Amino acid sequence: MKSKKIIICSTNKAKNAAVENVIKDYIESYEIFSINTNSGVSETPIGDEEGITGCINRINDAINKIQDGNLYIAMEGILTNTLNHTFICGWTVIYNKDKNEYLYGCSSKIEVPKDIIKNLSKDERLSDIVAKYMGISEEEVRNFGTNGMLTHGAYTRTDEFTDSVLCAISSGFNKLN
Repeated sequence: MKSKKIIICSTNKAKNAAVENVIKDYIESYEIFSINTNSGVSETPIGDEEGITGCINRINDAINKIQDGNLYIAMEGILTNTLNHTFICGWTVIYNKDKNEYLYGCSSKIEVPKDIIKNLSKDERLSDIVAKYMGISEEEVRNFGTNGMLTHGAYTRTDEFTDSVLCAISSGFNKLN
């Protein structure tokens, strides 16, 4: 069986770990390449549409850089509003170039305290606001993600993207064994 070339549209540690957590259960032989891509959306996208748009923009940017991939995997962390509450979650879009199809998956949602949201602007990363609000270093936020900080380590950024990658890939691939 020919090895699949998987392009992760980010060099972010949590996003790459999430793909590695899932992909081994769905694809037998593969090589992973991680590249920086441009989402073309806000630093902290608001709503599903902006998150999915960011993923698709990242995939298009990756294809422009590396044309011979089989799977392109892009992830965006977003904020979403429901009934006067704001939640953080993650979207994954996988472009299966071999079949010319897109697969979509979303993670679980974690509520973000209103005190954090009122200090957020479109040009600022949510993680920077959380670090200030919680009095922790940006390094700690990078290690656990906003989710991990808000859940005291119970549901990290890697967990968030593992969920969304799993939801996306399982809609188009059968699990091995």
